[in-house]
Amino acid sequence: MKYYLSLVLILFLSIAGPAHANKSYYAPATQSIENPVNTIQNTLDKLQKFSANRDNTNPKLLRAFIVNEIIPHFAFDQMTRWVAGPFARRMNPSNMLALEERVTNSFLTSLDNRLSNYNASKIRANIRRAQFRGPSEAIVTAFFFSPNQHPDRLDFRMKLQNNLWKIVDVTANGLSASLYYRNHFLSTLRQF
Repeated sequence: MKYYLSLVLILFLSIAGPAHANKSYYAPATQSIENPVNTIQNTLDKLQKFSANRDNTNPKLLRAFIVNEIIPHFAFDQMTRWVAGPFARRMNPSNMLALEERVTNSFLTSLDNRLSNYNASKIRANIRRAQFRGPSEAIVTAFFFSPNQHPDRLDFRMKLQNNLWKIVDVTANGLSASLYYRNHFLSTLRQF
């Protein structure tokens, strides 16, 4: 038994030893990357603050808030590529840009409609720790509790782009926004 313990200790030291000796070589460069949970939390905080404002139903102010505070947290280029799915191989860059514009506009219209009736003061959010799927992809789950309703679950699939976490898909109670848009634009996609 002592022999096996010694062998394991020697093996461990031989593997771990060089990593400690050249730690700067093996350690990734330090970056100031915000946690994906913070990205979601900060966006929700801004939404709650805007929702408490009495002018939150003004269509121009609502659109400006969405464009300036919510849309920058989305990677519509990645979302559009996923929406296009296998059709993306046959699309040229200008077709992809046109589809991205349509996806973005549909998303904006949907947000306008949903947020015009949103009252954050009656909703409590519980954001879970991020589940990382590699160094540049994560899923952040949030549960939203409102009076007299079952909690709603939103899963934010996020990718790291230029040291910022961007949302590439939102799944609400099991229904993916990207999959919805793929079905919504299927007739357009079939042209390719």
